[in-house]
Amino acid sequence: MSRSSVVRKKFSNRIRIWLKLSLIIFSLSLNFFVFLLVVLIFNIPYLRRAVFGRLPFKVSKKPWLCVKTFEYMKGLKLDVFYPRSQKRGVVLFAHGGGWISGYRRQPNNLSWYKFLVSRGFIVAAVDYSRGYRAKIDDLVDELSQALKFLKSNREKLGLPDGKISLMGLSAGGHLALLTATKMYWLVKNVVAYYAPSDLLDVWESPSLFARISLIATLKRLPVKSKEVYAEYSPINRVHPSMPPVLLVHGKKDSIVPYESSVKMYRKLKKLGCKVKLLTHPTAEHGFEFVLKDEKTRQIVEATVEFLSEGGPS
Repeated sequence: MSRSSVVRKKFSNRIRIWLKLSLIIFSLSLNFFVFLLVVLIFNIPYLRRAVFGRLPFKVSKKPWLCVKTFEYMKGLKLDVFYPRSQKRGVVLFAHGGGWISGYRRQPNNLSWYKFLVSRGFIVAAVDYSRGYRAKIDDLVDELSQALKFLKSNREKLGLPDGKISLMGLSAGGHLALLTATKMYWLVKNVVAYYAPSDLLDVWESPSLFARISLIATLKRLPVKSKEVYAEYSPINRVHPSMPPVLLVHGKKDSIVPYESSVKMYRKLKKLGCKVKLLTHPTAEHGFEFVLKDEKTRQIVEATVEFLSEGGPS
C-alpha cells in the first residue's frame, strides 16, 4: 500500500470516529433536552407557584440589612441574609424542586427569606447539585458541607453562637432531614415542609413529575432497587438523638402524599424524639405560597415560633 493510501485511510478513520462521537454527543444532548422538556411540562403548575407564589404576609421589599454571597464548596454558593435588628438564630434553607430543579434565589424561596429575616433570623440560602447529574450522596453531603462552612466561619460571617436550624421545602426538606440524621450535634431543629420522608410514598402519588424526578436522582426504579429507596428515606435513618423536628403537610398534596409526614411523625414519637406535625386540611403541595387563609397564616407563624424555641411543647 502506498504512503498516500495509508494517509487517506487514517484520515478516513478519523472522520468516522469524529462522526460517531458527534452522533453520540447529539444523542445525549437530545435525550437531555427531551428530559428537560418532560420535566417542564409536568412541572408547569409548580413553576407558576415558584414565579408568582408568595407567603400570605406583607413584608418590605428589602427587610435585610445586607446580603453576602459565599462559595461553600467549589462551584456551589450560599447567600446570607442579615436582619436589620435582632438576631433570633440562623436558618440554613434548602429549596425544593424535586432534587433536579429550583435555585436559591427563586421568587417563592425569597418570600420565605424575607419573612424569616423580618422576624429577626439570619437566613443562609444554599444551592446544591442537580440530581440528574450528581448522586444522591452528593446532595446530602453538600448540605452537610454548607452546615460545616457556617459553623467554621462563624466569626467571619458574623453569626451568633449556638446551633443552626435546618429548613427545607419538599426535596429540600428531605435533604434537611437526612442531614440532621448525620449532623445532629450541630443542628438546633429541623423544619420540613411537605417532604418525602419515605421515598416509596412518591410512587403512591399521581404526579409524573415526582416520579421522574426521583428516578433521575436515584438512577433506579423501586421495583428492582427497593433497598436503595429505603436507604435514602429519612424515616429509616432517624434515631433517638435527633434534634426537634417540625413536619408540615397539606392533606390534599398530590405530589408527596400526606401519609409520608404522618409516618415520620409516628416514627419519631416512637423513638422519643421531640416532633410536631402541622396539617392543613385542604392544602396542596406548596400551599403556603398560594393560600391566604387563616390556617396557612397560623402554620407559618407557628414555624417561626418553632425555629425560635427549638422544639414543640
